[in-house]
Amino acid sequence: MKIVSCFNIKGGVGKTTLINLTSMKLARMGYKILLIDADTQANLTQFMYKVVHEDKTMFEALTEGIKAEDVILKNPLGDYENIDLIPSDLSLSVLSEYLTTKTNREKTVFKWFKNNLDVLGEYDYIIVDLSPNYDLVTRNFLFVSDSIITPLEYQDIASIRGCELFYQQFNNDLADMELTNDAKRAVVINSYTTRKLSSGDVFNEYLDTFKNIKKDLLEAKLSETTAVKNAVMNKLSIDDYCRKIKKAPKIKSDFNEFINELFEKEIL
Repeated sequence: MKIVSCFNIKGGVGKTTLINLTSMKLARMGYKILLIDADTQANLTQFMYKVVHEDKTMFEALTEGIKAEDVILKNPLGDYENIDLIPSDLSLSVLSEYLTTKTNREKTVFKWFKNNLDVLGEYDYIIVDLSPNYDLVTRNFLFVSDSIITPLEYQDIASIRGCELFYQQFNNDLADMELTNDAKRAVVINSYTTRKLSSGDVFNEYLDTFKNIKKDLLEAKLSETTAVKNAVMNKLSIDDYCRKIKKAPKIKSDFNEFINELFEKEIL
């Protein structure tokens, strides 16, 4: 079992889409995946399951001690039977406030995971979608993560600042709490284009000034294309969507390179 979180303090960088497509790719490769939607916006839940639901979430799991088997939705996508989901809803918006009252509040998720290893241990990957807020819920999941993937939106220097701010705060928290965390980190550029743009030049020049981000930067880049949005809307992996339209846009090779590099660097 490997816990992988996807996070950037800057929102709108393609975090949920990346998780969606990565989980489908891994499922098609035969891996068993549990997705945890820990984002109050619940975008992953809407893509993978439904917009409105009354199912239990991580809020009930952590506040009421509900067991993993009672919050996990089995095979919400149907065609991707290796993917299960713990959904989100607006109740997560008050979870951080609840956790502040707990003893060892930064370890609440760790204790829940430990108490449910018999179920959670059956998965090859647990992939967590986090809110673009460095709050107590986010910190709980980051502290138990084996790997952390941070997307950057090409041409958006605010996404670089979001990554740098996350790195600083996370490292400071680890030091203050005297915790060790050997989570492997990967940074990927999303919505990339080879077109010569002044905004792209500014982005690249700005990125070069952050050496700690550059060392985690993947060589693989994910191209800007409508094929990604169409694949998500059709609830298909990139490969399956390409087969459906009988075309092979560049994003297919981009995404395969991305997944391969994650394996090579032991992010996955």
